[in-house]
Amino acid sequence: MRQEKGLAKVEPMHLSLDASLAADIANAVKRAMHETFNVNAIPGEYEIGEGMVSLVGDVSGVIGMVQTRLEGTLALCLTFETVRDLLPQVIGKAISVTHEMAVDAVGEITNMIFGQIKSDLGNRGYALRLGIPCVVTGKGHFVSHFHRGKYMIVPFQLDGQLFQVYVALHVDDGTPR
Repeated sequence: MRQEKGLAKVEPMHLSLDASLAADIANAVKRAMHETFNVNAIPGEYEIGEGMVSLVGDVSGVIGMVQTRLEGTLALCLTFETVRDLLPQVIGKAISVTHEMAVDAVGEITNMIFGQIKSDLGNRGYALRLGIPCVVTGKGHFVSHFHRGKYMIVPFQLDGQLFQVYVALHVDDGTPR
């Protein structure tokens, strides 16, 4: 806490790439997948790294995240096969999953998961704002993130298929660039 002319100014808590965030991500993904599709997503060990990373998938939901002096990116990367296996749980097994359906579904899943993460973090005192998600598609596409901070990848297994949640953060320390 800083003092400015007799008034206390509270600095916002800055989000960290740590076990607590990995647990929030895991809980949000497990809850969204179970409640929506009645499947169990199993989180793996999270990884923290620095620099550029390329995530491989066929359909990815990407959303921006901001907080005072913090910027970040959240991404959910899945294969089309994973989405195709999930959707019949809610639309019925007799309907063929189209590319457009997969894109819409990943946008909705991204909203659900990251909305839950935002809510959980808000309950812990983080004032985060999320942007509108966009969906990137293409067989074997890469989602490359160029940023100045660290990243976290939380992998999940869903009936033998891998998908990933990626978070990249950069805290602006006020130093001019």
